[in-house]
Amino acid sequence: MNRCLAGLIVLCLAGCGGSADTTAKPDDETLQREANAGQLAMQLERPEEAVARYQEALTRAQARDDLAAIGDLGYNLAVAELDSDHPDRALQVARSTEQELRRRGTTAFPALLLVEATALYRTGDLAAADKLARQAAAGSDKQAAARATFLSGLIADDRGDEAGLAAAADALSSATDPSLQADAAELAARMALRRGDQAGARRAAERAVTLRQQTLDYRGLARALALDGEAAKRAGDAKAASDLYLRAGRSAAAQGDATSARRWLKEAASLATEESVRSAATELLGELGSS
Repeated sequence: MNRCLAGLIVLCLAGCGGSADTTAKPDDETLQREANAGQLAMQLERPEEAVARYQEALTRAQARDDLAAIGDLGYNLAVAELDSDHPDRALQVARSTEQELRRRGTTAFPALLLVEATALYRTGDLAAADKLARQAAAGSDKQAAARATFLSGLIADDRGDEAGLAAAADALSSATDPSLQADAAELAARMALRRGDQAGARRAAERAVTLRQQTLDYRGLARALALDGEAAKRAGDAKAASDLYLRAGRSAAAQGDATSARRWLKEAASLATEESVRSAATELLGELGSS
């Protein structure tokens, strides 16, 4: 099965993780067909369709009592739910999958802990998210560990924990993978903002935007645009800030992340020095409807 964490973190998180399969791929053709359909739907950026297909495959795996397939498909279903902007459902799936594995004597793999932590973060439970992220970061899966470190950095920033944010940023500073370099750049931008270095924050955020574009991580790209907008706002450049918030909100709206889109579009409208920006933000807010 393909263990690709779409989105994060979502979150604000993207990238691949998970432990290696301990058994051969299922020889149940119906199960495999549904799983492949789910994977294809994710590749085509149709997460709702992927949810349906992975659910069918998971149900088949449960009927077959195939623990390895249940673990893989539960993970994939949780990722698809996150990408569909349903973190509550993702959390339920991840938890039930983890419980199934533990009940039957198998340790939950780090990527599953990471997707559960991401869902917790996106539902606002920072303490539980941080606990699981630390567990994932301590695991043997290097990719999952790196993404968990990024999530810990986001949590630290949300908590006002500058030391924790700095530790996460430092841990990722030497990353060579472009997606992790984007994570490092975003954390660096957040650190610069906390230290009052608006110019440094803008440079780091702009680098994060470029890297998110290259890695097709559009949720992360919208977040980086908003960071750049916040830095511009604090520097007193309302024109740049309103434009950046408009772009962030538009990107989030296009991805179905209405909550973030509304927040950033409202900033764009309130800061706008040009009528075209204000009108565009107001129009998009109208299309999204009230929260």
